[in-house]
Amino acid sequence: MNLNQPPLVVNLGSAADTDLLEWTTHSSLGRHGARIFSLFKCESSGQHVALVSCAPGASATTHVHPGHECFLVLSGRFEDDHGSYGPGDLVVYRPGSRHAWRSPEGALIYVVWGALPMPTDGVRDDVDEAELPIYLRDIPPSF
Repeated sequence: MNLNQPPLVVNLGSAADTDLLEWTTHSSLGRHGARIFSLFKCESSGQHVALVSCAPGASATTHVHPGHECFLVLSGRFEDDHGSYGPGDLVVYRPGSRHAWRSPEGALIYVVWGALPMPTDGVRDDVDEAELPIYLRDIPPSF
């Protein structure tokens, strides 16, 4: 591994930069209408950082992430079981959280996934209020 290699730089304030990316179809976990550009992915740890582009009407069925999921809406609107989010909204799901999502008008989202082992049966039935997403726009300034 070359540790002296330059970083990948994408200007997220410019649609022209994102138009030049090599997007791939993002169809795992029941997704449709979404494309992904992976910025960093580690298969052994499950860590993944990506841009996700949702076409109008894109959606995903209910799924569980073994680790955390954090997303920042850069443009458009993005909705899940817990709310609707627009540009600047940062949402953090705790490990084992489940949700479905949709994007009626389309969206560009910066997403970070983490990894934790799942139970051997692959099911988390113990999700409670403490595992619902944290909405940083609702945290008081003294946080």
